[in-house]
Amino acid sequence: MPTRKYDFIKYGEPIEHYPRVSLILRELNLDFEDISIHTFSYKDFQLANFLANELKISDINLNDHAGCSDDWLPVVSSDGTKKEPLPLEDFMTEIKKSEKSHQLILITRFFDHVANHDLLQKILDLSSPTRHFVFDLNDYERLFELESLEFIWNERRNLFRRSHLESMLQKHNLKYSIFSYESHEVAPTLTGVISEKLVMTPKSKAEEVTVLPAPNLVEKLTTLRQQWQGKLGMTHRLGIIGASHKGVSLVQFVLSDHVQYSLHDDKEALRGKTPPVNPPLGFHLVSGFDFSDYSHVAITTTLVIAAKIIPKLRASGYTGEILDFDCQKLD
Repeated sequence: MPTRKYDFIKYGEPIEHYPRVSLILRELNLDFEDISIHTFSYKDFQLANFLANELKISDINLNDHAGCSDDWLPVVSSDGTKKEPLPLEDFMTEIKKSEKSHQLILITRFFDHVANHDLLQKILDLSSPTRHFVFDLNDYERLFELESLEFIWNERRNLFRRSHLESMLQKHNLKYSIFSYESHEVAPTLTGVISEKLVMTPKSKAEEVTVLPAPNLVEKLTTLRQQWQGKLGMTHRLGIIGASHKGVSLVQFVLSDHVQYSLHDDKEALRGKTPPVNPPLGFHLVSGFDFSDYSHVAITTTLVIAAKIIPKLRASGYTGEILDFDCQKLD
């Protein structure tokens, strides 16, 4: 399940792949006037709105059934009242009681986050000829090809590979279509559609047997630790801004025990503020926190977001080094 959620954050997923999802759904030859959209998590809302607009679907149900953990701020509506996550049973009931002949079910981050086999089974058991799913999955094969450390500090609970997921779907006799994408803003990701209306194309032997290069991930992690050890001494102080899961991983896997540090993420940035707060990920901390006593600042967001944070950080009077996760200077 997603580990954090605020319904007043303008949450943004990469959208480059949305048109292709729409194209696959069009090829199913569905009557989109007779279909309803159902979301499992708040992370599905953006895709749901896109598909509703592109496919002219009027019955759209934007609900967060995944919820949030007690470690994060409570979900608060615009009127200031606390909202509780809807239980899974409500999700099942919502789908089964749909008055439309077909349902489009969005579970884009479900396979990466699901921590319970029974929950996984219940979602797959929802499958039927009139129910169609859209999902995402981290592309771990591609990450290994790139010799990327992303698999260490991403916030996913599971490490399902494409082959694992395909095996699960095949055991349930489900038809699926999966494609991959990546950009400068998003790690390699797989997106797929599950539908009985898909025409499955048999795999060639070349596709079935993929030989991956042996990654030097341990060596890369060791080198990264050495770089940070050479950068930070006993008297240095490090402020870590943004992307909380990477900030925590930087502390756990990379920094030495003697390093003085503090974490500054979206949870702390939003504390005591009135919704809506926009944008998230440390922007407000730059103007609301004094970093003058810090020798170094690490920004663990994407480069696109970091480029927006850095000018505000400099304008606040901070004169020290600004680094990325890989201990490289950002300005």
